Amino acid sequence: MDNTRSRATLSRGRQSWCVIFRHPLCFAPDGKQKLRVRRGLSTPDEKRAKELVEQLNRILSDQSWWNLASREKAERFFDRKIVAAFYDPMSPSESDSWAVREEVIPMPGGRNPSDGYKRVLFVGTTGAGKTTIVRQLLGTDPKRERFPSISAAKTTTCDIEIVLAEGLFRAVVTFIPRDRVRQYIVECVLAAVYAKLEDAPRSDLFRRFLEHSEQRFRLSYILGNPTLLERELADKHDDEEEDLESETETNVEIAESERRELLANLNGYFETIGLLAEETRLVMQETAIKMGIDMSNASDEEREDLRNQAEEQLGDFDAFHELVDSVLDDVETRFEQLPEEEISRGRDGWPVKWSYTDSERSSFIETVNKFSSNYAPLFGRLLTPLVEGIRVAGPFTPQWHRGDLPKMVFMDGQGIGHTADTTSSLSTSITRRFEIADAIILVDNAAQPMQAGPCAVLNSLVSSGHASKLILAFTHFDEVEGDNLRGTDSKKNHVIGSYENAICAIGKRFGREAESMLRRLIGKRLFFLSSIQKQLPESSRFTLGEFRRLLETMSSPTIPVGPVEYKPEYDVANLILAIQKAALEFHNQWRGILGMRPISGVAKEHWARIKALARRLGIFKEDEYDTLKPIADLINYLQSHLSQFLSNPCSWRPSEPPTGSLQRIDAIDAIKKEVFKRLHILSKERLLERRLFEWVSAYGLRGKGSTGVRAKEIAFIYEHAAPIPNEMPDPDSTEFLSELRMIIADSVKSAGGRLLGWQVATSTEPSHPSPLC
Repeated sequence: MDNTRSRATLSRGRQSWCVIFRHPLCFAPDGKQKLRVRRGLSTPDEKRAKELVEQLNRILSDQSWWNLASREKAERFFDRKIVAAFYDPMSPSESDSWAVREEVIPMPGGRNPSDGYKRVLFVGTTGAGKTTIVRQLLGTDPKRERFPSISAAKTTTCDIEIVLAEGLFRAVVTFIPRDRVRQYIVECVLAAVYAKLEDAPRSDLFRRFLEHSEQRFRLSYILGNPTLLERELADKHDDEEEDLESETETNVEIAESERRELLANLNGYFETIGLLAEETRLVMQETAIKMGIDMSNASDEEREDLRNQAEEQLGDFDAFHELVDSVLDDVETRFEQLPEEEISRGRDGWPVKWSYTDSERSSFIETVNKFSSNYAPLFGRLLTPLVEGIRVAGPFTPQWHRGDLPKMVFMDGQGIGHTADTTSSLSTSITRRFEIADAIILVDNAAQPMQAGPCAVLNSLVSSGHASKLILAFTHFDEVEGDNLRGTDSKKNHVIGSYENAICAIGKRFGREAESMLRRLIGKRLFFLSSIQKQLPESSRFTLGEFRRLLETMSSPTIPVGPVEYKPEYDVANLILAIQKAALEFHNQWRGILGMRPISGVAKEHWARIKALARRLGIFKEDEYDTLKPIADLINYLQSHLSQFLSNPCSWRPSEPPTGSLQRIDAIDAIKKEVFKRLHILSKERLLERRLFEWVSAYGLRGKGSTGVRAKEIAFIYEHAAPIPNEMPDPDSTEFLSELRMIIADSVKSAGGRLLGWQVATSTEPSHPSPLC
């Protein structure tokens, strides 16, 4: 496609005409090509569509219109759709999914709740059963209602907040923006093209196109699964058969005519993917000849260069963009099953939110399940992958609960993944919620307790000062087996033993206070749950008793922290050492990930994933890509070492509190919480917001050797954003140290303590709080 093309052209959408043009002022995500804009004209009339395109071409041909100040004037001469198509990309809107949901259904509770509500955050590895616990607490039927959805794979792919409240059932759903959905589709198409190039099996081609590598975006839910549509349900397990049968009680399968249409669309996409693969093969062959590469004996690095250049040229093919546009149009039609009055749309016409109210629980859940379900017979109708967040409110309560409706908010989200070690970082989407939660329930599998993932959660809670909010729920307790495990008590002791091993390790790392805090949970805040995937009968007295005790624990009033009587004092010299260690560990990890040097225990990431990371941060301003979490990593390393620093004051006023006492723990945790909150802001600012141009530049690299150059550019970003302090100060490290000292000084001051050995004049700038000497 000609990047200098300035004239708009017509494109046939599914139901109306669209206009396509290259914006003369705005650039594409790679920072090189002019932005390709495609907008619907909301008319099936070709004559009217041509009139609108001609209006746009008048704007494109006259530079006097090319500024935002001319928008109001343009609206007097041109159709609003044309004005929006040209001017909207010049002032992209920011979307805050949480804020949108908050406008419709404000979340009760908070730091000083007067309404008595408790906010409960569920955290756990994928498949541990946290969403199943939420089901039991809501009292939703696992066969007829299935809300929220569960499965063996990653099911909870968005944020879910559930408010227990009297009155009508209410819901608000927020959606992923159009540009991000399009990028997901681009990545799925590219993955399928390369699967075809590799002569991968048909099933692999389907998988790569219909399931994004992050497993968060699944086109199969929206477009259908060809295997299911062809009714070739092979390799099913007995439990899957039973599950499908139970679902037919409340769900209607897709009609035969709709099934044929879905299958025809998918086959058309796969045919186009095959043609694009052949075009790409020719490009790679021609490029290999120019570069003097023998494709039959090409090295891994040479193959990476060829694929990188082929991907760049593939993005210039009209056929590639037409396929992506067609898939995006197909995806957008799924919103048509929703009443238009329930949808709020953005400037580009893409849905921003859906809101709904119902007095009947059954119809409410059936409707909301369209946005969270993973029910296979309805693949082709589901909206689940397009959802960014769901908030519902209503009088949910389990049958086993006696008494008034609990004043609770349940917050669920994506699982933390099966991390490789206890130093792995939790996603910032989870850790940001620590502050607003009154209780944090760590859900773990009792059959394999306290593996790396749950231990990483414990580390994060201790280092951030939120360990006092912790509750542990061990699921699959019925699967705890062994010749020496006779009876409930011995099984409990077995699981508790694993927990004690974990807290002993934490004690060695963070001190006796941390170990003491976690040990206090035994007997009061450890719960053991069996067979919770089914509706619990009255005969399940043990598990029902545990659930009642769990609900009582969550509902119990939060004991306010009294006035801090003991004031800790710290030496700034020890702070600098903590920052130095944290920065060094952060850089060592990422040098291994980027392949800059071999690091024990750190695997080099594939170049395509590093490129995807640069795209996520630079283009979409997101914190992470899949398991690559640079912002979370920096927070993790800083908080870990700063926590050790904060746990060991050099002195106390008026005297030192007893070791392991609640007064000592409360005083230090208050500081840790404030530091943790502010580290989220600082880390994102330094690694992302101040470095957007560098991330875009790293993503936009193309051509031979770009893989290595990209790795060096990302390492360069890290070196300037989080430099390792040494005896030769430079502007970056001086700024980094100063900002961190500000955070520590202000956080210590908020608890009545002092940071010794650092005297700086009070800043006159309001954005920089005064340090405490």
